[in-house]
Amino acid sequence: MCKENEKNRTCRWRNSFKPDVLRKINIFATYLKNDRTSKLLTKMPYLIRGGRLLSNYLTRGTSLKVVIISVILSVSTTGCERKGFTVSGRIEGAGNGDYILLREVKPNLLVTVDSVIPSRDGSFEFRSEIAFPSFFLLSMGGDNFLTLLVHPGDKINITAGAGKISSPSSVTGSEATNSMLRFRRDHDMVIGELERLTKAYNDSIGSNRLPVIMDSLDRKAAGIVADFREKAIIYLDENKSSMVSIFLLNQQVVPGLQLFDPAKEPDLFYRADSMLYALYPESDLVLDLHTFVARLRRSVSFGSETDGSIGEGDLLPDIALPGPDGDTIMLSSLRGSIVLVDFWAAWCPPCREENPNLVRLYDIYHYRGFDIFQVSLDIRKEEWTEAIRKDRVGRWKHVSDLKYRDSEVVKRFGLTEIPCNYLIDRDGRVIAINLRGEMLQKKLVELFDRQ
Repeated sequence: MCKENEKNRTCRWRNSFKPDVLRKINIFATYLKNDRTSKLLTKMPYLIRGGRLLSNYLTRGTSLKVVIISVILSVSTTGCERKGFTVSGRIEGAGNGDYILLREVKPNLLVTVDSVIPSRDGSFEFRSEIAFPSFFLLSMGGDNFLTLLVHPGDKINITAGAGKISSPSSVTGSEATNSMLRFRRDHDMVIGELERLTKAYNDSIGSNRLPVIMDSLDRKAAGIVADFREKAIIYLDENKSSMVSIFLLNQQVVPGLQLFDPAKEPDLFYRADSMLYALYPESDLVLDLHTFVARLRRSVSFGSETDGSIGEGDLLPDIALPGPDGDTIMLSSLRGSIVLVDFWAAWCPPCREENPNLVRLYDIYHYRGFDIFQVSLDIRKEEWTEAIRKDRVGRWKHVSDLKYRDSEVVKRFGLTEIPCNYLIDRDGRVIAINLRGEMLQKKLVELFDRQ
């Protein structure tokens, strides 16, 4: 979170997202009712204990089967080249009066593309045009629908039973849709395993061994969820350049329990954003992810644990981290100079705003013994190095382990916000902390005028 006061502007991190960011995450996915999962979610009262993992299963009886991805940012596709696609197939057992509906997922709503009455043998066909990969819902009444990820030019063929469109027997012409179906089948297996644990609990009510049984069930459920996350990571890696990754990033294991936590695994969101924004910059879904990632960079917690504060007069701990070329650079290599040790990141606006001032002061005082040692808290090397180039700050030392909130310097220096800096003397002792703008210049004038 970036805050402003009379003296400066900083980006502060806390242990959780701001409430509005949490709401933004929840907007991504809407889960429809499903009797199977509703029973699971309403019959596990023993799990409300000490923030245990499975207490999240008690949120509400909503479905885990099908996701409708919705977004809050709408863009015009005027000027994009649109290309035709077809969705056809056969619905076995379709009766008289049944009709099949195709709807496109748009920001916060579903837009009807067309509806058809299947022929006597259940066959149907839809034709439309899109400019880039888009999500559609194929349905035949109520909650009986299939989520499709359609690419321009796709010729998708579907075979399914009248009451089982969400579980088709065959889908050809769309590997992206099949990837989502494979994920959903794995997800259903997880729900089945959790149902069995629920039954074991229900069968044990009244037993004097119930506390022991509860602990055992908790451990088993935690293992099930952990294994599912590992498998989901594989799905994500296999679909890193596909819109399927947006579908996966917004899944919940159960309502209230994100499959991928942006606060703990931001790199997964950064990678998807980088890949998809380069491919489909005009897609509303991709633009929404891009907007979310920009907010994530400013809101994610770095943690507040510290090993102790560093004050004026203290010897600043040495820093030894890789530079942009991969070679390790040590802060102590600058011993003998007045050094500004500056913690920053490419995603931090106030950090970037201070860089022109650092360039100006470096030009004035470098020949008199002033140097700068910048430590980046970025996670992607290309963003870090691009910021160095754009801000014209490549003349001094730059280091980063590209571990973001897990960087060793976060805990060692007790960092809770950036920009943060330490001005150290020629022996490495702290002269001043968090000087920026005119205050930094005044201190440098004072130091070098005394020489």
